[in-house]
Amino acid sequence: MVSIITVGMNHLSYLKALLTSLYEENASIVPFEMIYVDNCSTDGSVEYIQTNYPQVKILRNEKPLGFGENNNKGVLASVGKYIAIINPDIVLQEGSIDKLYHYAEEHSEYGIFVPQLLNLDLSIQYSVRRFVTLNMFIKRVLSRGNDSTNDQTVAKYLCKDLDSTTPQLIDWAIGAAFFMSRDMYANLGGFDTDYFLYMEDEDMCLRSWKMNRPIIYVPESKMIHNHLRSSNKVGKKMFMHFKSLCTFFKKHGLNVKRENLL
Repeated sequence: MVSIITVGMNHLSYLKALLTSLYEENASIVPFEMIYVDNCSTDGSVEYIQTNYPQVKILRNEKPLGFGENNNKGVLASVGKYIAIINPDIVLQEGSIDKLYHYAEEHSEYGIFVPQLLNLDLSIQYSVRRFVTLNMFIKRVLSRGNDSTNDQTVAKYLCKDLDSTTPQLIDWAIGAAFFMSRDMYANLGGFDTDYFLYMEDEDMCLRSWKMNRPIIYVPESKMIHNHLRSSNKVGKKMFMHFKSLCTFFKKHGLNVKRENLL
């Protein structure tokens, strides 16, 4: 069984699309359960799920928690052999969960399996990344998070040279859709809760690499990610992103390279 963990906070419109894809349009053949962790929503998300998808197990927070802590909470309430961390702004495509499941069954040497993420127009999203450096972060801020920038440092960070048609090892991918065994999640200790928001996905992938369990990109599995970037403007979330970056550098150093981890 696959345990799908989704954390939401006032994401009702996104959840409707996700749940439709999960239970109706592109339901997996592999048995699954869904655990929804509600992070103090006020938009009727819980009531909608209770009415329309009573098979979903709902955990309700009394106070807002961070991304990692919420997902860890969901995993503790699950029973599946595999864990799929699926953000509410994901729409599953045909066979997306099944393909990750079968690939993981055949390749237990890998730590985390990530699908190909698509934009709403079905173009390929730059969801695969190289480990960040301070220079990359600065260039990313200066370009205001614009994926279309011609800056070569940003292009390297976004892995624009990636062959998106072939399964391959990658540094890390954004945590909108992670797939791994329950044992792997446990061995990692789940997400590091020192990060409230941002960088916890990169941190988890790096820790997996350090355990000699590489991250594998599985483009046969496709999911739409209706990604709304919120940290490209100066403000609270930009500050949170920078704070998480400092935590990451403090834990792992300023110049992490995959070749040094092998």
